[in-house]
Amino acid sequence: ALFLTWPFLRDTTVTVLGVTIAAGALSGALSSVVSQPADSVLTYVANNKGGDGASLGVIEGSQIMVKNEGVSSLFRGLGSRCVWAALIISGQFFLYDIFKNALGINADDLSE
Repeated sequence: ALFLTWPFLRDTTVTVLGVTIAAGALSGALSSVVSQPADSVLTYVANNKGGDGASLGVIEGSQIMVKNEGVSSLFRGLGSRCVWAALIISGQFFLYDIFKNALGINADDLSE
């Protein structure tokens, strides 16, 4: 959709790779926002026990976590995770495009 809106971005390799890096960074950061609460709860459950000494379930753990530490505890560590995921995903997209171009693979080759 981005290339349809601004077709001049396809004109040079640098702009194509720039779009690739930006798209990877955005998708990595957004995926972190979506998955961070679940990972925070799983970490909390793994590190804490229930009132009777038994392991916490995910639902019970999330209720206790939010009650004791607030909703913001679900997003603890989100900033660093967004940076990490943005770098990893944009790097993967970047390398994919580099190798695709180096091997001379185009859209027609990928649709067969």
